[in-house]
Amino acid sequence: MEGVCSGWTHVTSGMPQGSILGPLLFVIFINDLPNAAPQTTKVALYADDTKSFREMTSEGDSCNLQQAISNLSTWSSNNNISFNESKCKTMTVARKKQPIRFIHHLDLFPINKVQEEKDLGVLMTSSLSWDSHIQRTSAKANRMLGLLKRTCPLLTQVHVRRTLYFSLVKLQVCYASEVWSPHQSNLKIKLGQIQRRATRWILKVKVGDVPY
Repeated sequence: MEGVCSGWTHVTSGMPQGSILGPLLFVIFINDLPNAAPQTTKVALYADDTKSFREMTSEGDSCNLQQAISNLSTWSSNNNISFNESKCKTMTVARKKQPIRFIHHLDLFPINKVQEEKDLGVLMTSSLSWDSHIQRTSAKANRMLGLLKRTCPLLTQVHVRRTLYFSLVKLQVCYASEVWSPHQSNLKIKLGQIQRRATRWILKVKVGDVPY
């Protein structure tokens, strides 16, 4: 800390799960993980999520990424932290119809290749299309709005219904919207329909009484 290193000492106890200090110590513990990968491959860390990525222009680039994965696996073994093979995925983001095909491995296990994967709550696809994410977000927000309508029919205060909407429904629609905010009109309409239904519920008005 601040350029001063302490001496080494044996750790004789762990940290209980769910503690406040645990996540901080974990981040400090894995802070040097990116150094295990070659400089040609980037490694991103967020809590216990690790992503290794690089631009692919040839099969040699795929081999370099495989070397990075092997180095990360070696680091995990040396530090007594093992990756969960079932949660490890690879995804190729490209406009080409036939991108470079390469099966990456974690130790001896082939890593499952996917076309879409949720990353910190946002559904990413190999084509960087947000259709799937917006479909899932809309369905989740509609279910929550329907739950509010069924369980809170006697709420008369507008500000209470409005607070519930912002806390439970709009939170779903706006989460990370800076990343996936759509430019297609059909997706904008789908999101707008949720807000129109919510507005009618908040104000207790009928269809057609609320201007778009």
